[in-house]
Amino acid sequence: MTSPTPSEDYGTAHPFLLLDSAPDGQWLLACQAREDTNGDGRIETVFGYHGNIVGDALRPYLFLEPGEGIRIDEVLAVAPTGRFLVLVRDTTLWLLDMETREEKVLASQVMSDTTSPHPPSRASFSRDGLRLLYLRPEAGRSVAVVRDLLQGTERVLDAGRGLLGQALLDPSGQWAVFDVVEDTNSDGKESWPQADTTLASATCRGPVISSSHFGWEGDTPVRRYRRLEGGPLLQGDDILQPMGEGLLRRAPDRSLFFEHADGRRETWVPSSCNGTLVFADTAREQVVVACETQPDRGPLELHGARVHHPLGWQTYLPFSDNSLRLSGSDGRLLSLWVVSEAASSNEADIVIDLERRTVRVVPLGQVVAFLGAHALLQESVDPDGGCRCAQSGQRLWFWNVETGSPPNVLSESTDSGLFQAGDTVLVMGKRIDLRTGKVLGDASGGALALDIRGRVLRPGPTAVKEPGSSAQSGPVRWEPALKAHESQRTQKEQE
Repeated sequence: MTSPTPSEDYGTAHPFLLLDSAPDGQWLLACQAREDTNGDGRIETVFGYHGNIVGDALRPYLFLEPGEGIRIDEVLAVAPTGRFLVLVRDTTLWLLDMETREEKVLASQVMSDTTSPHPPSRASFSRDGLRLLYLRPEAGRSVAVVRDLLQGTERVLDAGRGLLGQALLDPSGQWAVFDVVEDTNSDGKESWPQADTTLASATCRGPVISSSHFGWEGDTPVRRYRRLEGGPLLQGDDILQPMGEGLLRRAPDRSLFFEHADGRRETWVPSSCNGTLVFADTAREQVVVACETQPDRGPLELHGARVHHPLGWQTYLPFSDNSLRLSGSDGRLLSLWVVSEAASSNEADIVIDLERRTVRVVPLGQVVAFLGAHALLQESVDPDGGCRCAQSGQRLWFWNVETGSPPNVLSESTDSGLFQAGDTVLVMGKRIDLRTGKVLGDASGGALALDIRGRVLRPGPTAVKEPGSSAQSGPVRWEPALKAHESQRTQKEQE
């Protein structure tokens, strides 16, 4: 896999859709339309309401350095550290080490899935980026392979009978999760379920404004679990999810218990709660549950081996992922949409500090980013002081959730978009240190991404957007995130 001749810009002067980038900006994944695929004499791309592409087709490219990039078929997984990529190119499954630039063939005769709106997971990394689980074709079927990325060793994991359609590695790197289908609809074959939906294909999908889902066609998958270090293949509705070295399970009496690797069981949530799992905090071995003690609302409680802590709020039942607003990247803070126990009509956004086991009501706006004990709040405001409307300006606040002190205003702008890299974010025209709430300086607009080196990805000076095209035009390039005078001021402050 060879790289193109270096230049200053990434991509060409055509519609450009960024998919992902390395934390340090050393590689980019993007889609571009470089050919007149619809034969109308021009190259332009318009995004439809369902993320579909109207006009010329977008194709994925990998950029290891500036230039025209490498044409690929699809990307299956990106390590959380950004060091490793798993992708398909010319029916070959590749593992790329971005640190050493080593290229490893994992499998051949791999068929790309570029039409599914919900493609199954065929590769995934552990949170630390040291283990990879992927599917490899063998004799017309798929087998699950776990790879130690430092040692370079591999072994096949048995997923049991049936057609293995999806494999996921638990973020802890200790469990493999398999989704397998057998002939549940009795049509004489094993078929991975396909969605009946208006949603566009996931490959090079544009922004989605709306979509409809009408069900699934095919067989119904079952979920199985296997510990990577050995043990039986497990299956059953009583398994809620892996948690580190153990499993969170439900007993026949509706209590929830944690099962250790050695088989020991600890009851975390009593049967009297009849708890619905809201969030599992693996790092602190505790869970947030909604106790189903009412027909439509359940009190929220925090439970663990030696933890039973009512949180003083309720959530609607059955619990929906829409109520889970945001979880911090370091897992300390959790934002939920809840209802007051005292007055069922009193709804609010709350933030749960899982480390201190405290609850704070979001004082204004909505949470847009977490790190440590700090949160960024974005509030829609009317310049005239009237109603808070979506078309009005935005005000950004920095809030210390641990102390609960009133938030400090950081910025006011009509800019939108949020980019985070490491401890810093770029939002509303400001680059901000999330650890301290310090504004590092003003940033010019047009950013597509932010990296930990303090750069943003923007359209290059030769980028010309075609009339009628809704896609961002290329080429793009990395530039300093801060405006020139702000960059100079920051440098003087550091000196």
